[in-house]
Amino acid sequence: MDVRIEFADFPFLLVGKALAERMRGEEILIVDEDRVTEDTLDGNKNLKFIGTPTAGLNHIDVTAATKRGIIVVNAPGANADSVAEFTFALILAVSRKIVSADTRLREGMVHELKSYTPLMGMELKGKTIGIVGVGHIGARVATIAKGFGMNVLLYDPILLPTHLAQFGKAVEMDELFSESDVISIHVPLTNQTLGMITENQFRKMKKNALFVNTSRGTVVTEADLIKALKEKRIAGAGLDVQAHEPLQRDDPLLELDNVVVTPHIASITREAQRYCDRIVQEEVIRFVKGQRMRFVANPEVLRK
Repeated sequence: MDVRIEFADFPFLLVGKALAERMRGEEILIVDEDRVTEDTLDGNKNLKFIGTPTAGLNHIDVTAATKRGIIVVNAPGANADSVAEFTFALILAVSRKIVSADTRLREGMVHELKSYTPLMGMELKGKTIGIVGVGHIGARVATIAKGFGMNVLLYDPILLPTHLAQFGKAVEMDELFSESDVISIHVPLTNQTLGMITENQFRKMKKNALFVNTSRGTVVTEADLIKALKEKRIAGAGLDVQAHEPLQRDDPLLELDNVVVTPHIASITREAQRYCDRIVQEEVIRFVKGQRMRFVANPEVLRK
């Protein structure tokens, strides 16, 4: 099989037609965060295979690719350890006010404090963590939480309680939000999860509870989260993802002193990147050789 491969590793992200023009009619496309839209696919009738070294597929129109018989491959679970570890980095940063302490010390403000009370943290041992979404990452977060001596509550709209029992106690989402001291979100972005966390959930949280999101920013109704943080209805938040990325300097999240924000880097480790890249490379080889692939996101294309 004579196949030409275009690695779309550009200095900036391409979208739609711009990506189609850059591809020049190749048959295999490997992208990271470049957006593959219907315009991209309409602009390249030769495309047979799209690979992305990411767990999420929000940047690829999988439905449009499936209609055109194009195989889509990703790397589910390959970055689970990196994201789970980063999730706890955020939990610790918020619960122990690490960023605030660092800033005060660097700017010489620690000496102005009459006591360290403003930097008083929360111990995790014995606290309850509620995990929404128990896939590769959520399950790993549950395991780490037990290492900290935390109680684990779980909610997943798809998985059965019997499956969740190996990681913690399965509960309904309302109970999870009302009983947890830390809430961590790990659901993929779909039509069902878009905006699923709203003011209704934030009103159920304890006033000293923390909210952490390393999934996708638009899973949360961000205006409702900002309102809860401003009104101190919850103690704080750690957000690796936001509704609008990257954050602009005037974003209201940056005005809050009870939030730690990072630029969607939870999966960015050397180990995770190598593993994700290797998975896609191996899938390309299997595709070219006509062998069975392991990580096809739209298997119905293969059945056809």
